[in-house]
Amino acid sequence: MYTLQLRFHTHEEFRQLRSLIKAVVQHIFGEKDSFLLEVAINEAVNNALCSTHSRKPITLSMRVTAGNRLVIRIKDLGGGFNVRKVLKEMTSSPELLFERNLSSESGRGLGIIRMAADKMIYNRKGNELLLMKYIKQNAINSSNQKSVEVPR
Repeated sequence: MYTLQLRFHTHEEFRQLRSLIKAVVQHIFGEKDSFLLEVAINEAVNNALCSTHSRKPITLSMRVTAGNRLVIRIKDLGGGFNVRKVLKEMTSSPELLFERNLSSESGRGLGIIRMAADKMIYNRKGNELLLMKYIKQNAINSSNQKSVEVPR
């Protein structure tokens, strides 16, 4: 089992950790299958950073479970958001939501996260996100033979 836990407060601190996160995700899924998940993690972290306004710590943990899943947990200490309302809006009228947010600087992140993960679960408060992505067996076998190199 593999576990990584990171803690940061600002976009700059997260930027410094992004290459480590990318290396871990690519190690698990391979370079070609990891891009969308990397984008989803960035979107989730950006949401958390906007929620806390860089005043409170954000925790990001990644864990490979015995059930061949990568579980990613992103938690901030901000006020959260109305999860039910937003997710209901996403599922009831995705086309309208897409059109409304097409030229906006925000509003597409949760859709990207949802596409990238096999499971997306928020806590009631809306300040903790759990993502789950199943790992294909051949990805596990090939990743066991490689080491992760962290870019500096």
